[in-house]
Amino acid sequence: MILSIILALSLFLRVGLLNQVPPELFGDEIDVGYQARSLLQTGRDLYGQILPTYIHSLSEWRAPLLMYATVPTITAFGDSVWGVRLPEVIFGTLGPLILFLLVYQVSKSWKLGVLASLTMATMPWHIYYSRSAFEVVIMLDLIMLGTLLFLKRRFEFCVLSFALAMYSYSTAILFVPLWFVSLHLLSKTKPKIISVLLFVIIVAPLAYQIAAGPARGRFGGLNIFNQQELIRNINDLRQEDNSFTSPLWHNKLEAGASVIMANYLRAFSTDFLFIRGDPTYRHSIQIVGELLTISFPFVLLGLWYLGSKRQWLWLSWLFLAPIPAALTADGGYHATRLFLVIPPLAVATGAGLLLVIRKLPKFLNLLLLLLFTVYFIWLSHYYVVHYAKSSWRWWQVGFEQSMRQLDKLSPQYSRVFINNTYEPSLIRFLFWTSYSPGKFQRQFTVDQPKDNIVPNYNGFSLDGKYFFGNFNKSNWTEFLLPNSLYLISQRDNVAGDWDWRRTPPSNIRVLFTSTNAYDEPILYLVTKK
Repeated sequence: MILSIILALSLFLRVGLLNQVPPELFGDEIDVGYQARSLLQTGRDLYGQILPTYIHSLSEWRAPLLMYATVPTITAFGDSVWGVRLPEVIFGTLGPLILFLLVYQVSKSWKLGVLASLTMATMPWHIYYSRSAFEVVIMLDLIMLGTLLFLKRRFEFCVLSFALAMYSYSTAILFVPLWFVSLHLLSKTKPKIISVLLFVIIVAPLAYQIAAGPARGRFGGLNIFNQQELIRNINDLRQEDNSFTSPLWHNKLEAGASVIMANYLRAFSTDFLFIRGDPTYRHSIQIVGELLTISFPFVLLGLWYLGSKRQWLWLSWLFLAPIPAALTADGGYHATRLFLVIPPLAVATGAGLLLVIRKLPKFLNLLLLLLFTVYFIWLSHYYVVHYAKSSWRWWQVGFEQSMRQLDKLSPQYSRVFINNTYEPSLIRFLFWTSYSPGKFQRQFTVDQPKDNIVPNYNGFSLDGKYFFGNFNKSNWTEFLLPNSLYLISQRDNVAGDWDWRRTPPSNIRVLFTSTNAYDEPILYLVTKK
């Protein structure tokens, strides 16, 4: 009964007002949706790879599992918020249930399992990510499930779950092998040859993509040792210390190790976990940490409890989880790459709550429940009312309105020019206009801008009609072409804060204006009078 209530609560917190908060699909989500559409209709990704094991997006290479998982919902709900976000809502809802089963398997305490499950269900960190198309939610479910199956000695299914996790998000590529070895050491279980062989077979295509395939650049770019800032700092220090021993003290190994350690420790900082969270507005609402602020004493108490009860599985998980993120440039406060930290912190919070509940009289427990409830309601109000409005730029509000209107108007014009400086607009155009993936694969050549692709305009084209780029003249309004439709940015194309809804230039007709929640213009659709 209690578990059913938690599951219902988990679903409600993730599905309620889904098409309003967050306020719009941002670029990575749109990429997931359109790649799913492409896989559904052509069996290929945008660049024409057949049933890819690593997907080539327009700007990067991405793990494919979520895109495949989104195919059914895109089929059912079309190119929409529900079509893109519903898979992670489902995986996010199921996460607390999997955690309950795992905790019970480890501790045989249904009370601890219930409190850990409730903690995950109401954790801001997990809720935010479950309401958007972030790959880490399905990754976490698969790793928790794989761990549960390992403890139940269902090794073939265990390695399948772990292998699929590696196809969900890059963090798992390092964490899963570390965790798999740790589980064998903790349980003193010898790995089964058949399980290891199955694991190797499943991950072999992914391993090739990372080691020798085109996807290796993605990982090279994130690697802390390849960051230009790190290299510049080393060179500056060597110039200050120009002795022959300088390379011994100032090198990539020393500098990288310092950054990695700082990143690792930052993942456990009170600022990240309890006060502000990830500084990126998509990953945190900024008025609370990734965990509930009032959970701080319970986490500490729970960690002590887990240590005293020798719950090494959770402590080992907590120790290993930040390592993949620590190896990247901004990994110390990157909530996406640190998502694997959630289960042990949820269990620690649950353990701390359990200790307190056992010691307090019933009326104080009711008071504690009331405190958590009021605090959570206040936070939910801020998220639904205030965050939904103030975060508009981070969720790239305005493109859905503009692109849908552009789709209606474009048949009337011979050419359509789309601003590509405010945010990369090609993938948004493809998704919101439901542009045929097969047609796109045949037509698309390059997204590198070309100078004066048409007079006074730099960019690239699609189908000889759609142009993505920007004007190369400051007085661009004088060079508009007849019978052409233009999508322009208030920020990039309009000097100052001149609102073209009211006072457009004399030679321009404004056809449509997209706005944010404060009625401020974002994008205009215009044509020459």
